[in-house]
Amino acid sequence: MRQDKVTRQELRDMHIGQTRIFMLNDAKKVSSARVTATQVKQEEGLEFVVRPDYDAVAVSITRTK
Repeated sequence: MRQDKVTRQELRDMHIGQTRIFMLNDAKKVSSARVTATQVKQEEGLEFVVRPDYDAVAVSITRTK
């Protein structure tokens, strides 16, 4: 299921070690998801590994802390 964006709440709700693949509607939102993960890291101390896939218009995010 495709969605418009990755929200901060979706990132907060992830468990340590959990990986989610977000299918997005717009390729520009892939970069936006990376920025959102970085902001949550800086503001709340959560850490993520972000793997963008521009061809599939998706992003894989794994919570590491």
